[in-house]
Amino acid sequence: MKNQKLTVKDLINVGLFSVLIMLATFIAGMIGFIPVTMPIVPFLGGLVSGPLCMLFATKIKKPGMLFIEQMIIMVFFIISGHGIWGIPTALIAAYLAEVILKRGQYTSVKAARLAFSVASLANVGLWLPLYFAREAYINQLVEMGYGQEYADKLMSVLPMWSLVPIVLLGMLGMYIGCTIGIKLLRKHFVKAGMVEEV
Repeated sequence: MKNQKLTVKDLINVGLFSVLIMLATFIAGMIGFIPVTMPIVPFLGGLVSGPLCMLFATKIKKPGMLFIEQMIIMVFFIISGHGIWGIPTALIAAYLAEVILKRGQYTSVKAARLAFSVASLANVGLWLPLYFAREAYINQLVEMGYGQEYADKLMSVLPMWSLVPIVLLGMLGMYIGCTIGIKLLRKHFVKAGMVEEV
């Protein structure tokens, strides 16, 4: 039976891609400083980080790598002031993504794309305070220096019904980003033994 324990090299890859994917997501999210653009932040985050996720997929041959990567990214978001609600959603999304990767035997490009699209649901928890603790969220924004005008505009473009569309847009952005990554990284997939037609 093949050794399923993570090696130092595996953990280095996890750490490296966690940082790269986190940076890509953060850079895409900077358009959120303009409140009217906030609804498309999840879509752009997935679109920009998707190719990096697929490059990471070529390194994943054992269970746990994607799970750890998702946890590292979520800890960063929590430290940066996004609250703890991302932890339960990240745990669930990362677990489901790991199941998908395992079913694809870590060699399926399509499974990897689906796994990262599902893993993007981890970010649902980051949005929950905005929808279910709006007053507290507005106060936090004002205290952080964004100002009341920014907070009011943000709330106006994110009505209560917008949570589900935003989550779905995030998944769609990741799916498209991963698809772009597949097109750009064909040689890497061949080298990694992921030669499935897509």
